[in-house]
Order: sequence, then C-alpha cells, then structure tokens
Amino acid sequence: MIDVSCFVGPGPLTSVSTPDSLEALLRAEGVVRAAVSPMPALFGGPEFPLPSSDFFTPVPIVEPGAEFSADGPAVRVRTARGAEAVKRACGAAGLVFILQLRVADPRNVPAELGLADVTLPDALALARAEPGVPMIVAGARVPELDAILAAAPSSVFAELSLAEQPDVVRRAVRTHGAHRLLMGTHAPFLTPAAARMKLAAARLSPAEHAAVSYRNAEALGF
Repeated sequence: MIDVSCFVGPGPLTSVSTPDSLEALLRAEGVVRAAVSPMPALFGGPEFPLPSSDFFTPVPIVEPGAEFSADGPAVRVRTARGAEAVKRACGAAGLVFILQLRVADPRNVPAELGLADVTLPDALALARAEPGVPMIVAGARVPELDAILAAAPSSVFAELSLAEQPDVVRRAVRTHGAHRLLMGTHAPFLTPAAARMKLAAARLSPAEHAAVSYRNAEALGF
C-alpha cells in the first residue's frame, strides 16, 4: 500500500514524532511508501525538515500567498482562502494539489489549537477550479467525499483515511470507481491498521485492489 497522507514531527495530539518511529508504524501495516507532511505546520509551528528516502516522499504544507517549492510530487494546503492560486501554481509546476479538509474532529481537541475544517462549499469550489490540475481531497468524511467526487472533474481524487462507514472502500469503489480513490492512513493521528483493515474488508477485484492501494498513487507520482 502507498500511503498518500501521513504526518511527521512534534505535535500536540500524538507521541509518534520521528521519521523512524513513523516508518516503523507504517511498515508494520504493509505500507511500502508514504507521502509525508510536517505536523508542526498543521498547528502554526516552526518548520520541520521532511524526510526524503526510498520510503518517504516529502509533501510540504503551503500557506496561500507564500512562495513555495517542492522536492516531491505534491503540496498540501489546510485552508481554502487563497488556495486557488496555489492550485494554479501547482499546475504550472506539474505538482499535485492536496486539500486537507480536516486534521481531527474539532469536538475532540482543544479549541485553542484552531483546527477549523474546510467547508464543503469551499472544497467544491476548489475542486472545480483549474480542472486540469490533479487534486487530492484528504480528510473527507463520506458525505463530503461523495459530494465532491460527484461534482468534480475526473482530475479530482479522494483518500479514504477519515471516511468511515460499514464497507466504506467497497461502497466508494462502486459509487465513484476505483480509479479516483487512494489510501491514506492519517498516521500518527490514526492507527494505520485501520487503513489496512478497510482495504482488506473491501473484497475488491485484483485490479480494483491494485488501483486503490498503489497504482493510482504511482500514477500521480507518489
């Protein structure tokens, strides 16, 4: 499995913070490569050097309006405000644009962390903008995922880490097609075992399983 959504570095919600500890956590659940973003940037913290290796693909978190560069295939944003310009810049640079809808359920974390979700209307607007730019919606719940993929062009994909319902992967494949879905673990906020078990329980065909677990991610450069 290729994990397109995990985080590394010190943060307030988890004790797993080093690249070595995160890699061990992911490898134990069958992850062979992981797109990793800096956890401190989720909380307005200092820069954290992203690991780059045969296992980790670095994905910086970009603040709209700031200049950015990427050593990997993608960048991630946490806010919709000004993000259309980032998506446009991704198109010019040949990068994948990742929109992180949420980090954690705001009902379960301290309010002072300021973890506001991206709203569905804002996510839909970004999904429709710059349709030639590959985009991944990360951290979506099932209703959001369904609404975005139904209304957005085929250049928009979704990872399934925070999509929770019985047989969620199989239902998503039947509704949207295996070609638009990716696996993310959202580690270390969530246990990566959840992603492995979601995929194992889906009873997909070999071709569907390969597409969702790694081939779509490979096609996007991960």
